[in-house]
Amino acid sequence: MPKIVDHDERRAHIVEAVTQIIIRDGFDRVTMREIAAEAGYAHGAIARYFPDKKSLLTAAFLEVFQKSHEHTLRRTEGVRGLEALRQMFLELMPLEADGPQRSRVVLSFWDRAAQDGELWEIHHENITRRRGLIRRFLTEAREDGELGPGIDIEDAVNRVSAHNAGWQMMAVLVPEAATDTSIVASIDSTIADLRGGR
Repeated sequence: MPKIVDHDERRAHIVEAVTQIIIRDGFDRVTMREIAAEAGYAHGAIARYFPDKKSLLTAAFLEVFQKSHEHTLRRTEGVRGLEALRQMFLELMPLEADGPQRSRVVLSFWDRAAQDGELWEIHHENITRRRGLIRRFLTEAREDGELGPGIDIEDAVNRVSAHNAGWQMMAVLVPEAATDTSIVASIDSTIADLRGGR
């Protein structure tokens, strides 16, 4: 009797192997041979699911992004406003428990998306969804009287987005500066600025 292959499970296993190679060695070291060795599959099995490196990087990025989104939703369940925003910060930031691992995947994708319209669209769609969640928390904060006077929500969405992206970059490129103490202090400072001294 032929072995039944769970294609979703195999695909997820390949994506995990790609992610680990990017984290350990960088995207330029990703080859079908390396992935096959990491995942324990034949070379041909990889190509069946992912025809090229672009599709592999996209899958790894989407996996990292979707997991962080799901974790953020769980972490913010039952809270709103600035506390929900703070919990989102803590989930997305490259703190020591997780380190810069996810950030390495994200930065690899950013590098390619800056030059590739298709990847740019994929990133834009997902970052727009994240910005929508930030906007929701800020709108709740305004409704609850938490935001300082004169805080513009769209400007605040941009500041929070830039804060998140900046620390991901710092964790990979200036790791000695991206300590938990520094990151948490930056989060608390940003929240305090949004409160406007309240």
